Amino acid sequence: MMKFIAYNIPKNHRAFPNSARLLAMARRGTGGGHVIRSALRAGSIAAAGLTCLVAGGAYFDEGFRRSLIFWGQAFPIYLHYELVHQLTKGKSNEEIEMAFNTLHDFYSPVAKGITLQLRGFYLKTAQLCSTITPDTVPPQYMKWCRQMQDEVPTPFESGQARRLVEEALGQSIEDLFDEWSDEPYGSASIGQVHKAKLKDGTEVAIKIQYPRIEQKFRSDLTNIIRFCKLAMPQHVKPLQEIEKQFLTEFDYVAEAKNLEEIAENLSKGWSDRVVVPHPIFHLCTKTVLTMEYVPGVPLLKALRNRLKKLAEREGKTVSQLEEEFQKRCEDPSGETQQIVSLDAEARRMWWMQRALIVRDVAINTAKYIFNNTLGFIIGNFKIDWCEPPLNIAALIKLLLEVHAHEIFLDGIFNGDPHPGNILLMPDGRLGLIDYGQVKRLDLQTRLSYAKLIVALSEDNREEIVRLFREEMHQKTKFSKDETAYKLLSFWHDRYTPDIVGDHNLHTFLEAIEAQDPMVEVNEDYVMTARVSVLMRGFGNMMGLSLRVAPIWKPYAEALLQSHLSNSK
Repeated sequence: MMKFIAYNIPKNHRAFPNSARLLAMARRGTGGGHVIRSALRAGSIAAAGLTCLVAGGAYFDEGFRRSLIFWGQAFPIYLHYELVHQLTKGKSNEEIEMAFNTLHDFYSPVAKGITLQLRGFYLKTAQLCSTITPDTVPPQYMKWCRQMQDEVPTPFESGQARRLVEEALGQSIEDLFDEWSDEPYGSASIGQVHKAKLKDGTEVAIKIQYPRIEQKFRSDLTNIIRFCKLAMPQHVKPLQEIEKQFLTEFDYVAEAKNLEEIAENLSKGWSDRVVVPHPIFHLCTKTVLTMEYVPGVPLLKALRNRLKKLAEREGKTVSQLEEEFQKRCEDPSGETQQIVSLDAEARRMWWMQRALIVRDVAINTAKYIFNNTLGFIIGNFKIDWCEPPLNIAALIKLLLEVHAHEIFLDGIFNGDPHPGNILLMPDGRLGLIDYGQVKRLDLQTRLSYAKLIVALSEDNREEIVRLFREEMHQKTKFSKDETAYKLLSFWHDRYTPDIVGDHNLHTFLEAIEAQDPMVEVNEDYVMTARVSVLMRGFGNMMGLSLRVAPIWKPYAEALLQSHLSNSK
């Protein structure tokens, strides 16, 4: 999905020819006819191969069926995008934009259907896409990708969740719980959550793994890695590390242990701001995870609810307000806006919240006085209190700091902190609820990464390049210093024009691959990069373009100082 939705910068769009025109051009040998003929030949071979596969064994197993759907439905979409990309080089921006919008309009609902049909890794990918910068993911795709954060329909039949819990724990629901809700509390890519109450009155959340989901994920990742070897080789090494982390998500006993360890780590100094639920170990198996119930609303849903109320109060639509947020990432010329200071933005939002409160107090005081004087004769005014908008900058900074603490000081962190895994609790704290993709870093790796974050924060290019080669043990084909500097800045700090130029995220990586491809990738740093990308993506969703390294720097320096003191 990432490949064919990434054609989103106008100058990279290509005109959209219909099938008849493609065939005619191929016969005439014009308009890149050799490209078209090659694509049609590849498509014919693929179709013939798929026909043989179907005839020979479409009913073999689930993995085969998913592979058939991917290569038979998703891969042709990629081919169509790539074909149009090649055919329309040199077209005007207007033609290009119109052409690719036609493709996006046609294929977006198709891709959504494939994603919901296959779920698994494709659903995870949609969640990741929802946090990427708007110039990379077209709005036709972004709309439904964001829905995948917290609006995923359940695949379970009525009563299936209850039966799976009973089978896993070996007792009836009535014997295990005082109360049980058949209505899912949340549904995601690997499992879904139900609420219950223990016999002692403790409220719990029970995560139930979908049957055969591990086999589905393994099949999906195999297909995606094979696809990337053909189309996007720069993503193969990172995907292989992500594959390792994904495959740890299917052991809920291991996740329960991760939850307990991280909950204990964050209880020291963070409990007034974040909550990690403790597991109920005797009610955990490989496919069922029972943990303390954390009350709250998924953060994105909470933001949308607040935005809806604010829009109604200001006489605007939610879409208009969302567009205003996104425009804050651009200046009038359309270029990327300067990086914001989260501290300054948090202070601005704090004052905005206080201004709304003061305004409400003034207006409602006047209404109260009127209602208790002339109101007896004319009629009363309704007293309304505005719910202030959330301080997004403060929340993002808190999330960045929590993960910095996990990475540098604890050496164990959540590698999948997408917004669907974050709850806004009624008391204002954040609930961090999913620790399936936990990564552990040894001390030496953390020390090298701490040096990198300090160097990125200070823009010390010489040190960044040295760390890339000597301590992180990574290598590019032509060993260009500029490549090392840009890649580490891109993955671990920022998306500024000095790094990506006129590219979006996808085309930037393609350009790097063409100029100086990676030949050695240190897998230890893939998940830290993923955290950085997800946090920045969340900021972009809220109209905040930010850097990670300056916020992580104090935690990196604390680790380096602690190690220096201990080594004396």
